[in-house]
Amino acid sequence: TGVAELEQGNLDYWLGLKGDDELATLAGALNSLAAQLQARIRSELAARQALEALNAELERRVAERTQELDVSRQQLETFSQNLAETNAQLQRIVAQNERRARLLEASSQVTRAAAAMRDMEVLLREAMHLISQHFGFYHAGLFLLDESGEWAVLRAASSQGGQEMLARGHRLQVGVQGIVGWTARTGQPRIALDTGADAVHFDNPLLPETRSEMALPLKVGERIVGVLDVQSTQEAAFGKDDIAALQSLADQLAIAIENARLFQQTRAALREAEEAQRRYIA
Repeated sequence: TGVAELEQGNLDYWLGLKGDDELATLAGALNSLAAQLQARIRSELAARQALEALNAELERRVAERTQELDVSRQQLETFSQNLAETNAQLQRIVAQNERRARLLEASSQVTRAAAAMRDMEVLLREAMHLISQHFGFYHAGLFLLDESGEWAVLRAASSQGGQEMLARGHRLQVGVQGIVGWTARTGQPRIALDTGADAVHFDNPLLPETRSEMALPLKVGERIVGVLDVQSTQEAAFGKDDIAALQSLADQLAIAIENARLFQQTRAALREAEEAQRRYIA
């Protein structure tokens, strides 16, 4: 019965045979073996429990560390994103400042060139060339109002299409045709950031690549003398800096045009006076 218990794994069973015979000796050996097995089993069980506890602790630490790494990664991603946004913003600011500086320099050059010229045709032609060159516009044109004030007549242009328009005697009716006509009537700047969507824009077949247009008044005091028209191949090509720089340039051009006109009138009057004097002497 005792051996059967041991065979079934009941190591707590104690064989109670005593004496000096072989059975008692065997029983003692089995009891000793059972005790050793129990001790080993307990030791292995304790080791297994300790290992399981160690594994659980390691898993907990790994989970905590993983969570910490996730948080650190998220923080790093947020920092990298903020840094990228900051760098992009700084680059935009630098680009804006550089563009503003270029615009001011271009405006200054055009103004200096205009102030040095007295011939009206040369002044207008050179001004449109400088504006197109320095500002990088697809087309720049300058309209002057005729004596009746009914028509804005193109007097100078920088593009090839503009040259064809000049050859055709291109003009726009004030207050009726295009944003040039609108500006010539109101004396206010007008911008078409998307010419396809602006109903006031004049669709000129000689300037098919125009995607945005800006018209700025040329005023001497409160009197409107003309319109500066610039066009770009890009939509929404004009920003606040462009408007400010070009309006300042348009104001200077208006003064230069008026000075050139007065100079020509004075020179014509002087020629008439000289001719009258020659006739009187004769």
